[in-house]
Amino acid sequence: MAQQLPAFHGTFGSTEFWVVTMKAGELIRTLTVPKEMEGWEDLNPEERFQRDIDYKRVAKYIAPYLSDDPDRFLGAFIVAVHQHEEMQFESLIDAGIRFPKALSNSLMNQFGILYLSGGEVLIPLDGQHRLAALKFSIEGKDNTGKELPNVAAKPEVGGDVCTAIMIRHDPPKARKIFNKVNRYAKPTTKGDNLITSDDDYIAVIAREDVVGDFIPSRVVNIKSNTLSKRVGFFTTLATIYEISLSIEIKMTGHKPDVSKPPKEADINLARTNIKQFWEEFLKVTDFQDSLINPQEDGDENRAEIREASLACRPIVQRALAEAIILLTSEAQTDGTILGYSDCVDKINSVDWNPEIPTWQGILLNGDKVITGNTAMKFAARIIAYLLGHNIQVEELQKLKEQFAANTDGKELPTPEDCPKRA
Repeated sequence: MAQQLPAFHGTFGSTEFWVVTMKAGELIRTLTVPKEMEGWEDLNPEERFQRDIDYKRVAKYIAPYLSDDPDRFLGAFIVAVHQHEEMQFESLIDAGIRFPKALSNSLMNQFGILYLSGGEVLIPLDGQHRLAALKFSIEGKDNTGKELPNVAAKPEVGGDVCTAIMIRHDPPKARKIFNKVNRYAKPTTKGDNLITSDDDYIAVIAREDVVGDFIPSRVVNIKSNTLSKRVGFFTTLATIYEISLSIEIKMTGHKPDVSKPPKEADINLARTNIKQFWEEFLKVTDFQDSLINPQEDGDENRAEIREASLACRPIVQRALAEAIILLTSEAQTDGTILGYSDCVDKINSVDWNPEIPTWQGILLNGDKVITGNTAMKFAARIIAYLLGHNIQVEELQKLKEQFAANTDGKELPTPEDCPKRA
């Protein structure tokens, strides 16, 4: 079908391009997914330069975003125009339109109409996952025509305006553009996502409620998961997030779907639960001493406390939080249920000095602090045991065997061996 599209004409390097806009419904009808183009199966590996679409990712993440978020937005599509021989561009100047003298002809020569005859085949070099997501969102169905349980059909998305950058198809250039655009597109880091994500409600609570309300933002490292010796940070945003996520799992009994926000009531409940935890958790003595002066002149003191106390290392903060979850999840031998404040009192009775041999194989390997989620979980189980967790005989035996395997046959410390603060 012939089309007339308002366009901006330009060049970048040796590539001539036209920037046009189309409504999303028109875009999904006009563009052809590479795998669906005629002759695709006959192309050799070099020519089949476009990757396959990950329809699961489209259905799980991109389509729900387009259907559910009123602030949805997509970047420009890069489109190769095949069979472009009859495609023409007419500038406003060529059309004989007169403009005020203040507007130069060179500028107006860049604006005009891009005429498509209807014989062109438009293939996205960049944006085919977004294209599939638009179709899923508008129709509420996947690529096989099956209804999507998590995506309600939203026909109004078809009226949203999309931007496309059109270039004439040239096989070597098309391969190069696709390769460079995708190879150098840097995925967002976990830290980036924690700072910017609005769908992950745990990230929102971590950065908007915990940071600021409980921990001053200037002492939170948002770029790294670890802290070097002399930095003045207290913890990391990733640590706050992981601890808050663990609290949510404890309270709900399952890992939350953070790809989209839950009901407002559920978010509010999560916020209350997480804030209640942090209010008590930050009463750990070494934490309080670290945060007594969050300004720059307190940075050196924070670094000194962290060096002298394992409790102030981010990975150990996570282990302590996991230990509290274990301690508060089951009744003690006397039938009592511990609260967060009870657990903090127990933590405050312990000496977390890294020079104490007890912590070897639990929190330290030589002079290096444990790393990794598995080691952290293992440390949390031992800490909970040392603090009086009512552990089953079978579980204790497994803990002893695992500790012995990790420490060349050493015996697991008992609660009586737990070093006490002077």
